[in-house]
Amino acid sequence: MTEVQPKMKRHAYLILAHHHFGQLRKLVELLDDPRNDIFIHVDRKAVFDPEGWKDVCRYSRLVFLENRLRVNWGGVSIMRSELALLREATSSGEYDYYHLLSGMDLPIKGQDEIHDFFDAHTGTEFLNYWKFKPTTASRFHYYTLFPEGAGHFATNLINNIFKGLQMAVGFKINRDVDFKFASQWFSITDALARYVISKEDWLEKVFRHTNTCDEIFLATLVWDSPFREKLYVKEPVEEHVVNESNMRFIDWTRGESIRHPWTFRIGDWDLLMSVPHFWARKFDDNVDNEIIEKIYGTLLKK
Repeated sequence: MTEVQPKMKRHAYLILAHHHFGQLRKLVELLDDPRNDIFIHVDRKAVFDPEGWKDVCRYSRLVFLENRLRVNWGGVSIMRSELALLREATSSGEYDYYHLLSGMDLPIKGQDEIHDFFDAHTGTEFLNYWKFKPTTASRFHYYTLFPEGAGHFATNLINNIFKGLQMAVGFKINRDVDFKFASQWFSITDALARYVISKEDWLEKVFRHTNTCDEIFLATLVWDSPFREKLYVKEPVEEHVVNESNMRFIDWTRGESIRHPWTFRIGDWDLLMSVPHFWARKFDDNVDNEIIEKIYGTLLKK
């Protein structure tokens, strides 16, 4: 009698990229595994040709989204590009987990360890919820004239002036939505990924004129759904506190500004190897390429 082999559990990596494509190539090589497929959205503003990437992966299917969006810091375009990645991946097959990374991230554990962990926690959702600060509510309760303008002085100034006028007269939007706040980066199950896609129209309606919604839209959707009970860590923590809720190590304590976390250097090697997380951000080959090469070389040997 032929023994039935268990079905191999497979993961989809979703990557948002906009520059540093040599560094991105190393990330892709470290994710290349028979159990993974890789989907990448490259900012439309970037000069990028996927033709040179055909032989990068030996085991994974590598997909670059053809419909590239112009992505702006703090813009609704970030939500839309994440949804585009989820649409592409869910339409390509059924994956046990969908992991969102940026092109500036790297794994700090091997694929066997990562897959073993998620196999042991099948059905669990990994989002890192934060407690609200008083100023966070202004992102979604006031109509934003230029939702793609948070990263530009002039449009951000106009947005803030218009927001102040709305505050003065007591005008608010989205009064009936129970908003929540979390890190942008996640690892979610196939069931949740498909649930998110089913809510695209609602997400667009609620968030299209908000500010910096990339840390709000998924957290809000999940909290008001049955998936809330499946969270790995259910209680929100203080904003930017390092914990294991989404298994990503991000150091905000040494960040260059409120917008950007610490960029890891070679001096952080022992720290990165000691934490329980599976991925870390961020890295920059212009700031310190040595740490990137050391992680790359170490994980390739595994």
